[in-house]
Amino acid sequence: MPDTANDVPKLLELLRALEVPDAKPRVFRTLLRRRRPLPRPVVGLVGAGAGGALLVEIYRWLGESGGRRATPRARVDLQADLPPDALTPDPNATGEEIQGHCLPILQRLVEGFSGDDTAMGPIKFPRYRTADWLTRQRVTSDETEATVELRSRLPRLLRSGSPADRSDTAEGVSGDTISRLVFGVLALWPVLRLWLWVSGRIPGMSKVTRWFMRQRYLAPEYSDSFLGFATRLTASRRGDENEEQVAKLLVHAFLEDMRDAYRKRLWRPSSWRRTAYPVALLGGVERNGAAKRLICWINDIRNETGHSDPLVVLACLDYDPAEPAETVEPAPPGRPARSAEPTPDELSRIGDLQHLATLESLVDRPYSGQQPDPLQRWLRDIDNMRTNRSDYAWFLPLRVQLPDPLDGHVRDPSLAHLAVPPAPPLAARKWFVAMCVLIPIALLVGAALIYIPPLRGAPCAHWPWTAGISVQERGGECVGYSDNADQIFTDDAELTAMQREVFRLNVAAADARRDNPRRPVITLIYFSGLSYVDSNVRYPHAQVEELAGLAVQQRRALLASDESEPLVRVVVANGGSDMRHATWVVDNQLRGLLRDEPGILGVVGMDRSNTETRRAIGRLGELGVPVVATTLSADGMEKASPLYFQAAPSNTTQAKLIADYVQGARHPAGTPRAGQPRYNQVVVYHPKADGDIYVETLVEDLRTELEGRGVPYRRMEWTEQQELNRFPAPCETTDFDRGTLLFFAGRNDDFATFAKSVSRGCLTGESPAILGNDTVTRLITDQKAMAALPANLSVRYVAKAAPVMLGGAECVRGNGELGDEPVAFDYQQLCAELAVLIDDLRAYPQMADYQPSWPGDRTGLAYDVVGLFLRAVRTGSQQDEGSLNRTAVAMQLREMDYRGVTGTLGFSTSRVADGSSIAVLVTAGVGQPGPQQCLVMSPRPADRDGCPSGTKSTSEDWSPPRR
Repeated sequence: MPDTANDVPKLLELLRALEVPDAKPRVFRTLLRRRRPLPRPVVGLVGAGAGGALLVEIYRWLGESGGRRATPRARVDLQADLPPDALTPDPNATGEEIQGHCLPILQRLVEGFSGDDTAMGPIKFPRYRTADWLTRQRVTSDETEATVELRSRLPRLLRSGSPADRSDTAEGVSGDTISRLVFGVLALWPVLRLWLWVSGRIPGMSKVTRWFMRQRYLAPEYSDSFLGFATRLTASRRGDENEEQVAKLLVHAFLEDMRDAYRKRLWRPSSWRRTAYPVALLGGVERNGAAKRLICWINDIRNETGHSDPLVVLACLDYDPAEPAETVEPAPPGRPARSAEPTPDELSRIGDLQHLATLESLVDRPYSGQQPDPLQRWLRDIDNMRTNRSDYAWFLPLRVQLPDPLDGHVRDPSLAHLAVPPAPPLAARKWFVAMCVLIPIALLVGAALIYIPPLRGAPCAHWPWTAGISVQERGGECVGYSDNADQIFTDDAELTAMQREVFRLNVAAADARRDNPRRPVITLIYFSGLSYVDSNVRYPHAQVEELAGLAVQQRRALLASDESEPLVRVVVANGGSDMRHATWVVDNQLRGLLRDEPGILGVVGMDRSNTETRRAIGRLGELGVPVVATTLSADGMEKASPLYFQAAPSNTTQAKLIADYVQGARHPAGTPRAGQPRYNQVVVYHPKADGDIYVETLVEDLRTELEGRGVPYRRMEWTEQQELNRFPAPCETTDFDRGTLLFFAGRNDDFATFAKSVSRGCLTGESPAILGNDTVTRLITDQKAMAALPANLSVRYVAKAAPVMLGGAECVRGNGELGDEPVAFDYQQLCAELAVLIDDLRAYPQMADYQPSWPGDRTGLAYDVVGLFLRAVRTGSQQDEGSLNRTAVAMQLREMDYRGVTGTLGFSTSRVADGSSIAVLVTAGVGQPGPQQCLVMSPRPADRDGCPSGTKSTSEDWSPPRR
């Protein structure tokens, strides 16, 4: 019949109560209470056998939390091949230093506690290591010169393995005079350090030697100095000393090092992080063995010194103290025989220990039963036993009953919480200590660091007298503006190279102006989010595309030489991740630049349709600066400033295009349902994004369009990206309607998670129909971002500047082609210069393999926006520099209908270019190099899909919807 007895939970409760000094450690409560914690009893387990399996399990259990506040622990298997105590050295041994340690068991404990996987820091044991090192030295000189010989060896102990001579290094790196000084200091320091350490006069430098001369064993007062006392410990001089006194000295040093590590000091926060006492696990303790002697020495030292130590000993006895000994080890000379060991109590009699604040609080608990709690009785009797120096005052034998087999009981998940020590007090945590140290320092040097940022040594800094750069770190991001390569925003290789190329073209424009002073120079500020707070959400390729469009216009201007062709200079401004610092940059950095440089004609870019961007546009309008946004499309952005112009169609236009696409999409010819409607309902996925004007207006516009046309739709919202993974996957839903279009109306950083979620469980060719809004173009042209999407997934998406994207690989190779249709000269120029720009970018470090698959929509939009400003300057009544002012340019923009590569940017009737091209495109499959294909494009003839000839996708047909 299997043994069902199980004292394991109670044993682990007991171990938890012994090893944890305070369940809720607090600094001030500990200091005010001033109650010295009681040393823990040496627990002897009777009935656990040799204890090998039990102690192995307990050792693992104590370390289950790993580096997350695990308990310091060491395990010694006494059944292993341990050498005997070497208190009496071998008289025939040779050499200066003998190999054997006096107390091998103690040495194993030191080695175990010295390793640190506890997040509390290792215990260094300087006193024990010194005593152990001294007991292994063999001096051969006579008594008068022994101290001199030992002193000559002490530097080996102090160096602890560091190089003995650093003078060669000093000689090699210093000049003649300086090297002598460095050599002298390095040569003098070991001598000075040894003198301070040996003398015992400086508490901080010689606390180890001072302790040796003040402890009670081996009567150190009989020696006139530490060296004299140390000589008595050496192997060649130890024969005249009492072996038990030598052993107690070593054990006392071991315990004192533990006391020192756990001694609470306000100026030593590391001691407050030690929230669990070290646990020594001894297996197979024999009645007259070495481990039993070690336990007795610990008992005697605690009685004789009255000092508290934090050591917790859990020993498995291979004998029963209640049974008489067959043989009794004789007592050492001059000492009476030890009294009989106490009779073991039952471990099961110990009461509940899980709710103890401290072990000492158990004394005040009333007895809960007829038979007294053995631990509680021991706590009440220990003061009397230690005062009377009982031979077994600190020994608590307990009889245990263990299940057979033991596997799984110790590491029961329900007991795992007992193994994790309490968290350290707030004031002792590393981050809090660092704050307490850094805050006063920061207050002292803060003024200098604020007014002279380069003193910080950070890359985001500029000297006050530098021109063309103004940056400052905010929220971990470097924001501001720069017009030269001395300040580059971002650490992305592509974006870095593109900024350097733009700045190189700025220098070339300045040189061209110097050669031909009559050529006007227009300066534009490219304002965007060029840095990222979250390193996992990075899509710098979108900004690379926009800067490429600007750079192509810079290059085209440089190719011209006539006086009527303006040169282009670009100032790059960073508003931070999602433009979160845009308003601050305008108010604190761009305001001064715009005041000092009237040649700055406008701001382009603007990156995100959110509240912060809208506020920044309003500030720029108050400063009289025209803003032409490249990709912003949220409704109502034009209300922020009368000088705001938008090159991309609004969300209202995008919603109409999507509704047209949904109503007009048909199954293609050659399929069973050819000509029938492709979709019968729409599911709109979007985040709950407070302050994101783009998402809010797009969802509202789409709702209005779909409801007005009677198209069924529903919405799926999320607050955090992880919620997308909990949405039902269509392929895993039995009643999913294949006529459902899943429309993504969120931001690009959520699209990869969305695509993986809705395509979960799909087989090849069975994925649901996905349509992404225009933010998805940030991923489509970025090969790194596309790698996160499911392979071969077909994605429909809304694209602005669709004619540029449909130019495909031929355009980036320098051939301006758009399907089978003829293209404008401007389109051919864009593709030709873009190919040259790509070749030049490959000369930058880490850009040797740079090759985009097709031009991005942002490249075309930025190209057209600069073209707008160039047209405004060319058509002005005067072209000398004095006439290039922002007001005149803004008036020209209001009257202009500019036909560019992306369509017609007309602002004569509205400051939003709703006549610019916008289309629904489809990928050939994620990861495929094939061209993007068109499904429907706007503006379009009433009876056609608007797609350029030769670019139409064959995966779907489209017919104009009936209104």
